[in-house]
Amino acid sequence: MTGRRADGTRSRRQMLNNIYRLLPTPGEKRMPLTMTLRHTVAATLASLSMFGAPPVAAQSGLDVVTAQGPLSGVAGSDLQSWLGVPFAAPPVGALRWQPPQPLKPWTAVRKANTVASSCAQNADLGVFARAGGSEDCLYLNVYRSASAAQAGQKLPVFVWIHGGSLQVGQGADYDATKMALRGKAVVVTLNYRLGVFGFFAQKALDNEGHPSANYGLLDQQAALRWIKQNIGAFGGDPTNVTIAGESSGGNSVMLQIASPLAAGTFQHAIAMSGAGEIKRYPAFGAPRPLALAEVLGDQLAKEVGCTADTAACLRALPTKRVLDTQTNYLLNEAIIDGTVLPIHPADAYRTGRINHVTLVNGNTHDEGRFFVALPELASGKAMTVADYPVWLKRQFGAALAPKVALEYPLDRYDSPSEAFAAAATDSLFACTGRTLNRWLADKIPVYAYEFSDGTAPTYVAPTTFPLLASHTYELAYIFPGFRGGADVTVKLNPLQEKLSDQMVDYFAHVSDLPSRTEWNRFDAKRDEVMSFKLTGAKMESGKFAAFHRCDFWDRSGTY
Repeated sequence: MTGRRADGTRSRRQMLNNIYRLLPTPGEKRMPLTMTLRHTVAATLASLSMFGAPPVAAQSGLDVVTAQGPLSGVAGSDLQSWLGVPFAAPPVGALRWQPPQPLKPWTAVRKANTVASSCAQNADLGVFARAGGSEDCLYLNVYRSASAAQAGQKLPVFVWIHGGSLQVGQGADYDATKMALRGKAVVVTLNYRLGVFGFFAQKALDNEGHPSANYGLLDQQAALRWIKQNIGAFGGDPTNVTIAGESSGGNSVMLQIASPLAAGTFQHAIAMSGAGEIKRYPAFGAPRPLALAEVLGDQLAKEVGCTADTAACLRALPTKRVLDTQTNYLLNEAIIDGTVLPIHPADAYRTGRINHVTLVNGNTHDEGRFFVALPELASGKAMTVADYPVWLKRQFGAALAPKVALEYPLDRYDSPSEAFAAAATDSLFACTGRTLNRWLADKIPVYAYEFSDGTAPTYVAPTTFPLLASHTYELAYIFPGFRGGADVTVKLNPLQEKLSDQMVDYFAHVSDLPSRTEWNRFDAKRDEVMSFKLTGAKMESGKFAAFHRCDFWDRSGTY
């Protein structure tokens, strides 16, 4: 994969400390296990284009003229790409913790042949990404098939929002070749601000009168406005844009559905393992109330000595100082700020105060095994019988933990790790996703799926239990060779390649789903799910909710 950063690998003990970082701390109830001016301003920003005039028509070959200036890309045998394309001004200096600002246009041809820096980040999720990057990171990459573009029809647009707990990752980690060539889509991968650079509330900053707190979501919206304005120059159809993401990228997709500032920038959405934001704080995955986020922001300001002229002081801090300080103040979730997210997303979904788009929503069959594997690998120790109730209490709280233990008894599983992973899968992903589908099915077209290939290749070191169809393991079926931050080779076998073909065909052309009779629109009564298995994609009814014990979680009060 392209765009790799310098190795920031930490010791096992350091990694373990980072994994446990989301445990409860004084003054805030945090949950363990990662992947963690009001209406007038909102209406005004939603109606404005920040980038000026419409784009110039597509040029011949690799020379493309955008509204900001001309670009020259890179040619392969069929794949064409434009790499490191800026979509907003660098958010540095006085623009740190400001909404993304317009680019300065250029007139000379700009070479777009190298991916840009990732956004500044630590190696807190060492298995998923590596430390490095820069605050000057608001760039995107565009890929297309030359032969498909020459056919004359506008191509569907597939926009990828990367995951990584809103604190690590970059767009260039995802190989767009198959989605562009087989899927015949114009593919865009993008960067957005991460960690406290992207998701940070602090009273002095929030009182400046601009949209605040969710800077990373604002970056995603700036990229979507750039795409709406310019993608036609690359052969893409600005009226057929699908945004997609996995894990916190999937959460981002769902949050953009709930954000009025994203209105009109996309028509379809794919949320992969991204339904946790329907929960209420302090549950894991829940968006943070602004008041709570500001308490943490004020504590960070105090720790770094910014007690006077706070906003200017914070903006003057070196990037490394911010990264070295941020760990105890990471939210790993969006913030209900009143502008980017006017209300809790769950309330938006239930009442229909959303951007009305087509939604493909799903999870992997064994999500939680990924998260249980991380502390085992970091500590070198497997979860024991004695550990099991301790972890349940940490994850679900003292009141709910004994009920979870009865619902997931150890004698039903081969190990405590697998028991805990099942509870995590069902509570964090499967049943929250099903609930989201049920809320939205009468408001927008919803298509449900589950990735169930238990033979999926792994990029995580061997553990004491099989990882099966774990969290992130479907990504290699969309983006060839995906391996997170691991230095390993991930390759699909012939049967997996066939399943990959099916997934790419569906995901690249969400606009075609209403005409495809083999994938039924989600209906709460039928409760059907498209299962992506090694034997091929197949609709299943009545199995999903029973396997994932959704009746129990629906009664649990966690969402």
